Amino acid sequence: MPDPIQVPRFRDAYERLIDEIRKVPDDDLIIINIDVPTAVTTVLGALPEIRSARPQIVSDMPSFDIARFDRLESYTLALGHAHTLYLAASAPPESLDELSQSATALRELLLSDATALAQRGFVDGQKLKELKGPKGYRNVAFDLFTLAALLRENWEKVLGKTAVQATELDQAETLADRLLTAIGAREQAPAVAAETADDRQRAFSLFVDSYDHARRALTFLRWKHDDIDQIAPSLYAGRGNTRRKADPQPPAPPPTSPVPPGSGTVTAPSGTGVAGSVSAPRDAAHSTVGLPDSHPYANQ
Repeated sequence: MPDPIQVPRFRDAYERLIDEIRKVPDDDLIIINIDVPTAVTTVLGALPEIRSARPQIVSDMPSFDIARFDRLESYTLALGHAHTLYLAASAPPESLDELSQSATALRELLLSDATALAQRGFVDGQKLKELKGPKGYRNVAFDLFTLAALLRENWEKVLGKTAVQATELDQAETLADRLLTAIGAREQAPAVAAETADDRQRAFSLFVDSYDHARRALTFLRWKHDDIDQIAPSLYAGRGNTRRKADPQPPAPPPTSPVPPGSGTVTAPSGTGVAGSVSAPRDAAHSTVGLPDSHPYANQ
């Protein structure tokens, strides 16, 4: 028994997640201001080392959403396919003028031979009167289908009595098909492009949030090592904090433990994935959310 056909993993992830992708709220959409293929390959390359931290995350951070962490690869693959669909929909359709020129030339050639054959009684000349004419893309396409069908139906009669080749009939049908397809693509292009652009942005938003989710956990675990950007590089390195479509107010810092009077303030290093600054006592024996040896979800 032959092995079942394997669906490419990018398309498979996209098809499994399309419902979730399309349910991403408008308020959660993130501007696509980075190169999507680069972001996808960056995360796929980082995944093995990111996954290696999973046992420690489960052990040290029991309230962390590990299911979301586990979906990072699927979100990454789905974004890759959504981007491919967007590029395909955004590409200009096959040139109608070039196709029409080739189709019109072949139409005239087949019509000339079919007319001569009809005059000699080898094909039904009445069928030729049903042709639409050489004006208009659709007319040319359907005339090609009609001429090819007429000659095929009478092929045994006309074989050897015309210069028409069977390959030309194949060519006529192929050209007609391509011409009609290009017409449809041009008419539907704006709607299709808009839909694929929307799907791509929602897939991108899921992807970025999922990757940030993983980076937050790694930042907590690797704080003392200061190597988060080597394990899971920032997707926005050198671009500043320009993720959101609209952020009138900066995100609020995570909840912290009560701080004794006279405490200082510790500011998280930039690029670590820890948002803002959190209050912390000067006494190193006390720790707060986001700092070494503390729990990132205290008071939650």
